[in-house]
Amino acid sequence: MWQLVKRDVRFWLGVTFLSVLMIVSIGNTVFFDGNIRELTMMYNEKGELEAAPFSPSSKFWFGSDEKGRDLFQLIIEGAKWTVGASIVIAILRVVIGGTIGLLLGMYSKRSFPFSIVPMVMISYFILKEVLMFDSGEAAAPFHLRVAFQIIVLACLAVPTVMLYVAQEVKRIKKEEFMLAATVLGGSKWQRLKRHVWPHMLPSFLLLVAQQFVSVLLLLLHLGLLKLFFGGTILFGLDADSVTKEWTGLIGQNFRHLTTHTWIVLIPIAFYSMTILSGNLISNSMQDAIRIGSVKIPKRMDKEVKVEKQIQPTVNDFSFHREVSK
Repeated sequence: MWQLVKRDVRFWLGVTFLSVLMIVSIGNTVFFDGNIRELTMMYNEKGELEAAPFSPSSKFWFGSDEKGRDLFQLIIEGAKWTVGASIVIAILRVVIGGTIGLLLGMYSKRSFPFSIVPMVMISYFILKEVLMFDSGEAAAPFHLRVAFQIIVLACLAVPTVMLYVAQEVKRIKKEEFMLAATVLGGSKWQRLKRHVWPHMLPSFLLLVAQQFVSVLLLLLHLGLLKLFFGGTILFGLDADSVTKEWTGLIGQNFRHLTTHTWIVLIPIAFYSMTILSGNLISNSMQDAIRIGSVKIPKRMDKEVKVEKQIQPTVNDFSFHREVSK
């Protein structure tokens, strides 16, 4: 698969965009302590005093929010939480669900019906009491809130991933090479390690890319419900994100969509490009897996053609030998 993926422009576009976001965001935290420029009032070009929010200009490239915070710096600071958390949750989903699915598909003879888990509703009611707190109220430590949210969002998708992997393993077990390995006396563990795992590895990598997009969509839905990654600070009817991640910027400023559109549209634009990058990577890997699976029959066709070309030559030679006698 890698030989095909590394030549695909879509894969490198997605990886480059996500990598640049992560590097710049982490660098901003390391070298500048993640400080956000904040300006509540300033003079415009006419010399008139204006209050925040400020529209995009040379002083604020992406404008500012209603608190006067630079949106460009907010986007940079929140990227590592949005992208990084989604990657971690996606990997955990595939590792946990994939491991259970491999064992179920290999050792269980039962068939499991596919089920859909309403992740948004379940995660909202589980996380609300932990992540939401009023300003000045004692809350759980930040690292515990983050760890709890990651575990919950990862475990909710385990049944879906587990059932998909189990079905794929059962499909592979019906292939001819698996039947041959069974006849030759290979144990289930040997067949899993030597035959099933190499065939499932590309599917696992594809699952990570697909779950990355799924996590982004789930976080977006939770953000619109004012449940932000890492915690939500409530100031009466207003809410603020602890980590400055993008779903918080979208959820807490969504009411400005018709008045100060840039406050909402800029985070939405970056969020959309991140989802698009994940889809580019996913589609690239999916096409590589599909093309790679088609190559085997082509080789078999070539072998058949070679045999057909050789056969007349053998007949002619034997006929010539009989005539000579």
